[in-house]
Amino acid sequence: MGSTGLTLADLPNIFIMIGALVALFVMLVILLRNMEVIGIMGEGREDAWGRAMQPPRLLMQRVHIPFTFKLEENAPIGYNGVNCVVSSTVRYWHASWWGAPVRELHRTLWGSLADILASNNFHFTKSSPHDEQPLNLATEEPLQLGPPPRSCYPLVVILARDVRDTGELRPDDTVALISVVHIRDEQCPLPSGVIAQYLKQANGHLSCLKQLYVSGELGGGAGAEGYGPAEALCCVCAATPLSRALLPCRHACLCADCLPKLDKCPICRSVITSYFCIRNDEEPLSELKQQRFPFNRRLFNLFHYH
Repeated sequence: MGSTGLTLADLPNIFIMIGALVALFVMLVILLRNMEVIGIMGEGREDAWGRAMQPPRLLMQRVHIPFTFKLEENAPIGYNGVNCVVSSTVRYWHASWWGAPVRELHRTLWGSLADILASNNFHFTKSSPHDEQPLNLATEEPLQLGPPPRSCYPLVVILARDVRDTGELRPDDTVALISVVHIRDEQCPLPSGVIAQYLKQANGHLSCLKQLYVSGELGGGAGAEGYGPAEALCCVCAATPLSRALLPCRHACLCADCLPKLDKCPICRSVITSYFCIRNDEEPLSELKQQRFPFNRRLFNLFHYH
């Protein structure tokens, strides 16, 4: 009776079969991971299938800012007077810098809080905690900053914590708020106003504050699901409070349920590359499924199931 066992002559064929299966599996994985790139998902078509993956969520950290700074509404702004409104929940120092050179300003701000307070560019005045109070700033003569692009800011206002109150701060706590104010003149007719604000943190980092553009859709009455009357609603479903700010356009206009259904901002039509949460609500089940099972989601999209 002949033997049915494997012989040494059969081993090369077995290795070839195993290699072919491994190569096929690798090709399948690469195909599924890159199907949007090679066009299986309908690249370039306006009526393309739904997104294979939810855009990545950026984890944002809530930062407490003890200061507020704004320009007084409907008040004239000029070198002879800038009317501001400031408030603080801590002891602080405030100062202004007229005609601040851009490079020198940022070199100063990247120093420690003690270095900033000791800088010769600022002449600080000490203040105690208070609610909103007016602050008038003026310079003796108008500045001649020349035509744009300029190398100097017309006015920089800084509110900084007292160093004695920084011993128990966390690394991400705010120690200073810096506001850059533009003053309109004949050579630069841009409207006067605050053109930039920076946060100085206890760990030494300097961050630029970015404005969010919130959808103007407000719920009427009690609103759907019993939400408050002043709650801004999602501009797609108009039934749930908005809770997602889109990037890079920074439009806050969608709720957690509508975000997975779109790949472009409904306001400006720019592509959504990521987002962050502006409400402490739970992630919807659809988002959790897409994040936990991305491979299965790609399989569904490949076979046109949604």
